[in-house]
Amino acid sequence: MSDKKKILIVDDNDDIVTTYRVVLDRMGYDVIVVRDGLEVLDVITDIKPDLVLLDVLLPGLSGSEVCRTIKETSRDIPVVAITASLSADTRKRMESVGADGFLLKPIDVSDLNRVIKRFM
Repeated sequence: MSDKKKILIVDDNDDIVTTYRVVLDRMGYDVIVVRDGLEVLDVITDIKPDLVLLDVLLPGLSGSEVCRTIKETSRDIPVVAITASLSADTRKRMESVGADGFLLKPIDVSDLNRVIKRFM
């Protein structure tokens, strides 16, 4: 069993996933990738991640639906919403379902570091 902290990435964009995986692997984290909202609900309790990086726009279930469900079952897991454009509407919707923070696409390594330090 690994002592590494686990980060669950929930995103259907291959480029984003690859970038996050490379950066987080180099930082020493155990990276788990899920491609759609329905799949994350199947694995969240088995994986027990230390942090979830959750795309707002997902196939299957929306990011807000996924976040709400994660928070209902695993309130202690921080969920950071990932979006290309953080409108006031998106921020309000995601905060109302329990999002703990936000990251903007494309990835900025210093922002990612800041989020990890804040929540882990």
